[in-house]
Amino acid sequence: MPSRIFLSLIASALCIAGLQINANASSGFVAPADRLSIAEPRYSGQWKAPDLTVEYKYSRDQGQINLSGKIRFAYFWMGYTQLQDFRLSAIFLDENGKVLAWDGLVTNRGSFDSIPFHATLKLPSNAVSMAWSYQGVGVGGGNGPTSFWSYPVHGRFF
Repeated sequence: MPSRIFLSLIASALCIAGLQINANASSGFVAPADRLSIAEPRYSGQWKAPDLTVEYKYSRDQGQINLSGKIRFAYFWMGYTQLQDFRLSAIFLDENGKVLAWDGLVTNRGSFDSIPFHATLKLPSNAVSMAWSYQGVGVGGGNGPTSFWSYPVHGRFF
C-alpha cells in the first residue's frame, strides 16, 4: 500500500510539472479523437472523460472565445472527501491538431461538488478545434491519495 501512495504522488508531481509548462506552437499535437470542433459561432455540449464530465458552451467573436460551463465529477469520487490541486485547461488547435495556445480555466482545492467556470480568452486566428486537459488528486474518506488526469497532447517532452 505505501508503494501505491508513493507512485501516485510521483505521477501527480510529474503531471503537475508537465501541465505547468507553457505550450507553444512547436510543443505537440492532439489526436483527432480528442479534438472538439470550434467552427460554429456558438455551441454547447458535453465532453466525457473517465473521471468527470465537462458541460460547456462557447461563443466566438472577433478573435476571442467566451467559454463557460460546469465540471461534474464521476460517481466513484464520492468515496473521497477532498479534491486537491484540481486544474482544467483548454487547448486550442489548428487544422492538423497542432497546439496553438493553452489556457487554464479552473484551479480548485476543496470538495468534489460541481465546479463552474467562465473565461473570455484570446483565440488564435487559425484555431479550428480545442481539447480539454485536467488533473487532480482525491484524498480522504479512508482512501489513500489518488491522482487523476487527462493529457491529450502527444509529441511533447518534459
